[in-house]
Amino acid sequence: MTTTLVDGRETQQDMLVKEKICIGTNGRMSVPPNRENHYKNLRGRYTNCTYVDGNLEITWIQNGSIDLSFLQHIREVTGYVLISHVDIPQVILPRLQIIRGRTMFKLNKWDDEFGLFVSFSQMNTLELPALRDIINGSAGIFNNYNLCHLDTINWDEIISDPQGRIKHSFQMMPTQCPSCHHSCEAGCWGEGAHNCQKFSKLNCSPQCSQGRCFGSKPGECCHQFCAGGCTGPTQQDCLACKNFYDDGVCKQECPPMQIYNPTNYLWEPNPDGKYVYGTTCVRNCPEHLLRDNGACVRTCLPNKMPQNGECVPFNGPCPKTCPGEGVVHSDNIGKYKDCIIIEGSLEILDQTFAGYQQVFANFTFGPRYTKIHPDRLEVFSTVKEITGYINIQGDHPDFTNLSYFRNLEVVGGRQLKEHFFASVYIVKTSLRSLELKSLKRVESGSIVILENSSLCFADNIDWSKITKSNDQDTIVLSVGASGMDCSEQCTSAGCWGKGPEQCLKLNKKAIN
Repeated sequence: MTTTLVDGRETQQDMLVKEKICIGTNGRMSVPPNRENHYKNLRGRYTNCTYVDGNLEITWIQNGSIDLSFLQHIREVTGYVLISHVDIPQVILPRLQIIRGRTMFKLNKWDDEFGLFVSFSQMNTLELPALRDIINGSAGIFNNYNLCHLDTINWDEIISDPQGRIKHSFQMMPTQCPSCHHSCEAGCWGEGAHNCQKFSKLNCSPQCSQGRCFGSKPGECCHQFCAGGCTGPTQQDCLACKNFYDDGVCKQECPPMQIYNPTNYLWEPNPDGKYVYGTTCVRNCPEHLLRDNGACVRTCLPNKMPQNGECVPFNGPCPKTCPGEGVVHSDNIGKYKDCIIIEGSLEILDQTFAGYQQVFANFTFGPRYTKIHPDRLEVFSTVKEITGYINIQGDHPDFTNLSYFRNLEVVGGRQLKEHFFASVYIVKTSLRSLELKSLKRVESGSIVILENSSLCFADNIDWSKITKSNDQDTIVLSVGASGMDCSEQCTSAGCWGKGPEQCLKLNKKAIN
């Protein structure tokens, strides 16, 4: 479908692309172990994406023939945008209008926090013709040796943060870059009239107290709920919303889920109610989030617990909830005693068993963690839910199954591992069977089980019985010993290990 932009806004034909919310990443500049898989992961995550919840990180794309057109529908990023080590001729995000900078990119060498950071790339142009507002943070452009045109952009027009500024090093001499189109009133993002920088702040009349406008006359001010500019004076004319977006209208708040009835003095369901998701009003929360008090949230408050996707008050003693501290080691494993819910993610790695020296980002040394035996993982036997991901890459002669997690029922996937965007990642272990006999649901993210030379049973599991959505990838290659079959009492759904208690489902004859 051919689409065009009019003053940074999509045409009616382009609006046929369905709104799609995608989860951003937090890998920063880390080098991916497999560049081809890294590209496939990016393409799978952002194809047809219009709204990035989190950070948009485009990194380590160094094959000049790679196509990034799957980024074309992104209009808003709630975190930062990072473009680094990208060596293709052009990077084009034709519809990106607003970078909110709710999380910002930071380097130790500067105090600045960046909403947009572009570095160590050999691209010729970075075309962001619709970009009108970086709400929080600065813009940083460094060590991009072939990059043209960005030195012509007036960043005061784009950066809204009073503390924000442009920090840059432009190596290319102006004579080596093509000129902006003759119709551009000032700078440009690349060649052609469509790449001219648009203005909605620096050219406003003083009467536009909100700071954005669609013309220079006193009556051509944007509505106070607009961000990044507008095409007219009403809430429907905003290019992006300062507070909340609700079906084409910028509002100060979303329609509440309940309204007060003064006749019978009761709160009643609002048929027009919507949940607050970031800066968007939605009928339903994304699958990776929970519903709580009219909002989409990652975790429930301490006095509530998740149930059917909603945070509900818990009657009786609250289940013990513990923060997931990442890599399990000798100093933190005791903190998981009696935990029922782990808010966050767990990583059981080779260094969990072997011990390791903590090294901080500034190359100073932290604590030394001693080695532990796999039997100490028994502390996880009470865990019923992990809200993030579980990453297992440990090899130890006595680490042969995951029965330590025998009561684990739910993996939430509200955080995902960057490799394959997985919520269950089991790679290069000494496991012989999984024995996750209570696991009922993997709410979000892919399941990746690879290069486990002794693992049996996993490749015969019907993972669709556990995953919540058809969009969740399952990459399972189990190459354990032959002759390891499920119990005859198991159905074709498979099993976690030996014996009928490890069946995903028992067949009817076995039950009778």
